[in-house]
Amino acid sequence: MPVDLPAIPEGESLGQTDAALDVMMTRLRTLLDLDDLSEDAFVEICAIYNNVAYLFLYLESNEAHVNYKRLLPWRDAFHRDAELDAALLDRLLTLRCVHPEAEEARTAYIANLRAKLAAGPGHENDGLHERLLAEAKDILDGIRQDGALLLRRMGSTSRAANPYATFYKLASSTNSVATRAKLGRVWRATRDRRLDDLVSVVDRMVDARRRESREQGADSVLAVTLRRCQVSEEAAWRLIEQYLIGSLEHQQRLDSEVLAATGAPDHAMDHFGHYVRGLQAGREVPLLPVEGCLSFIQHVALRLFGLTLTEAPARSNSQVRAFDVALDGGLIGQVNLDLWETGSGRRTANTTKGIRNRTEWRGIVQRPVAYVSCRFRRAKDGSNRITFQNVHSLFHEFGHAVNHLLIRKRLPTQSGLEYLPLERLEDLSMWFEKWVYHPQLADHLNLSPAERDGLVLCRDVKRLEYRRSHLDRAVTAALDFRLHRSPGGGIEEAFQRLDEEYGIGAHCTLGDFPPYFTWPMFQANPGANFAYLWGASTSAQLFAPFLDTAVECAGDPEKVREAFSSCFEFDQPSVEPDTAAIFAFYEARPRSGAVHAAAGEGRVK
Repeated sequence: MPVDLPAIPEGESLGQTDAALDVMMTRLRTLLDLDDLSEDAFVEICAIYNNVAYLFLYLESNEAHVNYKRLLPWRDAFHRDAELDAALLDRLLTLRCVHPEAEEARTAYIANLRAKLAAGPGHENDGLHERLLAEAKDILDGIRQDGALLLRRMGSTSRAANPYATFYKLASSTNSVATRAKLGRVWRATRDRRLDDLVSVVDRMVDARRRESREQGADSVLAVTLRRCQVSEEAAWRLIEQYLIGSLEHQQRLDSEVLAATGAPDHAMDHFGHYVRGLQAGREVPLLPVEGCLSFIQHVALRLFGLTLTEAPARSNSQVRAFDVALDGGLIGQVNLDLWETGSGRRTANTTKGIRNRTEWRGIVQRPVAYVSCRFRRAKDGSNRITFQNVHSLFHEFGHAVNHLLIRKRLPTQSGLEYLPLERLEDLSMWFEKWVYHPQLADHLNLSPAERDGLVLCRDVKRLEYRRSHLDRAVTAALDFRLHRSPGGGIEEAFQRLDEEYGIGAHCTLGDFPPYFTWPMFQANPGANFAYLWGASTSAQLFAPFLDTAVECAGDPEKVREAFSSCFEFDQPSVEPDTAAIFAFYEARPRSGAVHAAAGEGRVK
């Protein structure tokens, strides 16, 4: 019996999503109405709850474009109905699973339901996280409006949804050093006008989590989160500290480059955009063909992982392109590429989500499906074109999709990549994104000489932008880690302590960081933002041998898959990466020559 998948909100109406949720609730209640809950029925119930979680995670990640508030009662119906929880608990208490993984999942589910029912609907944290998150997002919306108003006062006529991007463009095009410095001061003052309110909400979020962790008998919020990791608290902090120290040293080098090039006396990052703009020197920034990007993705997937992507016939009036994915001749899943034209204004970034892991449980057959959204622009010749930034995002998200398809866990008690230890969630995606720097990408894009030069420019600019983000990422992870390890104190105090210990205040301010604490990763896994540092460092180490090697000569797919086994199997160890690898990768200037794979040649020439 196949498990019905919910209607995907991408390109579908909220009405259809509403109908899909109704079908799942009906099926859930049908299973609970049976006299005896079977092991198979329990697996199906897990699948239903995972589908519901997937749908709302997907909607939340696109909330700037989809008003799904009218669907929120469904979330409460599945997750905040005490009678439903009690009925499920009653059935699980009478069930005994033969399969050890199913039995492990059943006992974990029972513990979760008992704790939930014991807390009751009147518990002080019931719904508190959602209310605090909504309050924080309202403040952030006010900050955006303040920024937009400031831009209008400056004479900007841009109607872009992101005032930060508009300001960056305005400041970068300003030739006067003094004016750029003044613009930076005014912009930060405007941004920080509501900082006290935002800091207060973030602190209340952290305090609510601290109360919950104490109720669970844990030493800290971080201790609870690290249950989903295979690294110790000491190892995680060691990685953060190494990354932080390295990023401070790197920031000083970047500051020197910017100041020397722009003639500014200080506050280098106020002049970063102008520095980047100067590198362009009249060169054209190309839009790249989507088909060529997909061709290279398919090439890498086949040669390195043995995955064959075959496009399925398109549904009528569908913007979703479906690719069946096979390994060793057998279908293992599907990747759906959801195309969104930039002109529609309905996307701000590429995203990917996956529906569950592969399940082959007696009569239930469910193969993983990954959804990747991709922004493009329609060229005059009718072809679909994509910016280099969105190519980078597309490759990153495709890495998540490959990861999702190849995970070896088969029982759907956890959704998609949730099965992996948190520190390894970004390893493969960050490794895959680095293929945008590989010389063979250009061979699949059919570029003119000017466009090839523009591609080199895009790579140079992307490397600079990533270099600029090193310190931001390190401080964010350090704040997240320390706040959720500590029994008390707020984000301002944590920032001040980091400044006293490491001198971060010379390069950043408190106002740079509170908005990050509203992001899904912080909400779902407080304290574990070090996963991005882990993934960045690991991916740089793993990609180094591939950068100057032809794809055709990069290795046997079976051996490559085995080399990445920690991305597919929970029980593999997490090997602490060398943080120096990420700084070396983005500071190095790659050779831009061709790659020759013929006659045994597999190195860049």
